[in-house]
Amino acid sequence: MRRWIQAEKARYDQALLVKDLFGEWTLITAWGALGSKRGGMCSTYVPSYAAGLERIGEIDKRRKPHGYRSLRAA
Repeated sequence: MRRWIQAEKARYDQALLVKDLFGEWTLITAWGALGSKRGGMCSTYVPSYAAGLERIGEIDKRRKPHGYRSLRAA
């Protein structure tokens, strides 16, 4: 799992790469406000584990210019 925090605006983004019940890789992304139950979630099919990691890298590149810092979670 990968998580990004933007402390000044109390925002977060999160990405999780998992295998579904059919053995396919799925990228689950979530976002919202820290300390709030509001936010969103999206799941996207990715063709492989490597493709999922590439997508997570793209998310990381988009978040950094907006002041998000990356946290790696287990």
